[in-house]
Amino acid sequence: MARSSTPGGGTNERGAALIEAAFATPVFLLFVFGMLEFGLLYRDVLTINNATSQGARAASVGGQRPEADFLVLRSVEHGLAAMDIDQIDVVVVFEAAGPDDTVPAACLTSSQTNICNRYEPPDFALEVEDSAGNDLGNFRCSTSAVDRFWCPNERETSISAGVEYVGVYLQGEHEFVTGLFGGSRTLTETRILRLEPETS
Repeated sequence: MARSSTPGGGTNERGAALIEAAFATPVFLLFVFGMLEFGLLYRDVLTINNATSQGARAASVGGQRPEADFLVLRSVEHGLAAMDIDQIDVVVVFEAAGPDDTVPAACLTSSQTNICNRYEPPDFALEVEDSAGNDLGNFRCSTSAVDRFWCPNERETSISAGVEYVGVYLQGEHEFVTGLFGGSRTLTETRILRLEPETS
């Protein structure tokens, strides 16, 4: 028996395939770009969390050391290996009432006397001493030091007096690559630890 064929059938199939591809390709690309974007976002979330944890540990161990906040910034910088310093908006080292406290709202815009020290990306470049060992006045609570508002030597580490809590708040920006999900997203994290007690 003779087989019937539809004239132009191959053309119709090719046309249908093109239409299907036109619908499927944008969805596929959105899926691929979505995995890329949110994978990078998740990486930055983990980086912010890690840097904040390292900074809080440095603040806890640093206690009343004059260069305690310098060590906090160095620790935060070390924890930001997967991000650029320019992606960081602010780092706040603050006195906390307890492990569940939050950063004081005023500290997000400026340092507050006896409450917190607020740092921005340029502060990461500050050093304690020059190559000859001379104090540069950037830390150690000198008149113009960036840590003068809540001096490390004012932090209570005596067991008899009651050890204080210290918090580190970190805020940064994740920049989306494709722009399909917006320009950027603000990431924040807070870690609070007790200052390491001193017996003397």
